[in-house]
Amino acid sequence: MTVLTFHSVDNTFSPGINNYRPDRFCRLINRLKDSGCRFVSIDDYLASSPSDNDIALTFDDGYASFHEHVFPFLTDLAIPAAVFIPARFIGEPARWDYHRGFGRRHLSRNQLTEIAAVNFEIGAHGHSHCDLTSLSPRRLKLELSGAKNCLEDTVGREIKYISYPFGRFNATVESYAAETGYHRGFSISSGTRSRSGFTVTGQAVYTIDTTYSVFNKIGRGPFSRLEKLKGMIINFYAGGTILLNRLRLTERIDNP
Repeated sequence: MTVLTFHSVDNTFSPGINNYRPDRFCRLINRLKDSGCRFVSIDDYLASSPSDNDIALTFDDGYASFHEHVFPFLTDLAIPAAVFIPARFIGEPARWDYHRGFGRRHLSRNQLTEIAAVNFEIGAHGHSHCDLTSLSPRRLKLELSGAKNCLEDTVGREIKYISYPFGRFNATVESYAAETGYHRGFSISSGTRSRSGFTVTGQAVYTIDTTYSVFNKIGRGPFSRLEKLKGMIINFYAGGTILLNRLRLTERIDNP
């Protein structure tokens, strides 16, 4: 069983390694499908007994490009997915990012409602897409509850899951997330283990990944451990993005 996590799926240029072109995405999904993989919803993934063939697809950040490139493709194939969005930025540019998402926008309220209507899972990606482990208890509670309440008002149903921004979590984040009413958490940080079992660790798919490397990520190749190590290294360097975001915020405060 594997959770495969994507970020942006778009044809436009994006700095970094989080974008995966739509044509590559479609080929990858078809290859996985043809190989006997079974795509399941998050609910079924969590409820089912382990099967090497089961894959749950998740999309962090909730970019509007999901609605254009991914949503119709997966709908035609009847493949479920979960979309995690920072609630504060619904319908807005990715202002939380130090390079402002290079012009990328997040899903709008209407798009989220349309996606949720065909039983795609909508989840929280924090409220303002910040490192949850760096917050005071008060700020952490506001981040978790604010995201949940905002998204529930938007799609009209319970928001059960949260994907931690940058994959960062600890026991305190898990405890507060459970108290807020989330059923489970999701992370792409293979280097952090959930002692309580509340958090599910997924495998992120990056620009540099090939079909072969993704097959290794799901345990269908000889280099599965190498892929996990690669993921840990990439996630470690996500700390640089967190630092740049903080520096940009400090500069904005010092120079209003």
